[in-house]
Amino acid sequence: MRHLIIFGIALFSILIGCEEGTSNKINNQKNDAIVSTEKTSNQDEYIIEQTTENGQTLRIFSAYEYVQEYVEKAEKTDELSEQKKLWDNIVMDHIQESCLSGEHSHLVKEYVSTPPKELNKVKDDITILRASEPEKTALDALEKSADALQGQDTTVCILPRGNLDYGGVNVGAGKVSVFYFPQFSKERLKQTVAHEYHHSVWTEKFARNYEWDLLGSIIFEGKAEYFASLLYGEPVVKTYHMDDEQEKQLWNQVKDSLDSTEDDLVNTVLYGDGNEFPYSFGYITGYHIVRDYVENHPETTVEEWTKLTPEVLYDKSGYEESLK
Repeated sequence: MRHLIIFGIALFSILIGCEEGTSNKINNQKNDAIVSTEKTSNQDEYIIEQTTENGQTLRIFSAYEYVQEYVEKAEKTDELSEQKKLWDNIVMDHIQESCLSGEHSHLVKEYVSTPPKELNKVKDDITILRASEPEKTALDALEKSADALQGQDTTVCILPRGNLDYGGVNVGAGKVSVFYFPQFSKERLKQTVAHEYHHSVWTEKFARNYEWDLLGSIIFEGKAEYFASLLYGEPVVKTYHMDDEQEKQLWNQVKDSLDSTEDDLVNTVLYGDGNEFPYSFGYITGYHIVRDYVENHPETTVEEWTKLTPEVLYDKSGYEESLK
């Protein structure tokens, strides 16, 4: 179950601006001044690094530059074995440790082991990616996230999507990878970085002995969605997939199975099935549960509600009452 659920696929959130009063919700924390900025050279030439005054180092790794180098050489051969060798030597040797290795590296196993097949598409995607200059946007989002919730040194890697079908993943504590595609707006990038950063800090501090049942999975994603909403506004996804009555009916249908660890059920509820459960149902309800908890306990800091167990947060959220 853990391998199916722990990543936060932040495919579901496009933002519509900041909520008024956000600074209070994040415990009136002072924005940490950035005391150093540098772009490293040699083997780390594609890394931009900043350090906050509390000592947390934030890095943006333009890992897509190595993929571009791979494409330029892979276009010269049709031998799959040779392309795989180039992929390993040019890309993985430079980025795997920073971007694709960690507690949850199984989530990106396919990206590591399988070179992208459509080289022209990857090349076009990288051209669009470069033109969008995502590094500053990602760094701003990472800095803002770290101001709201301090964690360990963190690297955000930016890569073309390749063979994957999701936009972001927390590979482990301090490691976030964003898989960029042409429709990836700046707002989407900010939301993705914030969502995955929350997963990263949670993994660092609170992952031990976590119960990956249905409730645990919903709350895990709901916390990350709510954290991102504090920084960048209510996620649009929650407003256009279902109305309140549908949410109530579906929640009443699943609430007796919240302790289930059955893979099919968890995935259907969490991500939707295109039929009964709407797209990202678990993310939406998780967001609502966490939002209701914080609204009913306004004195609670980000770290305090992040630490709460799913059972405590759900029981004290008032979510059930809000559905009546």
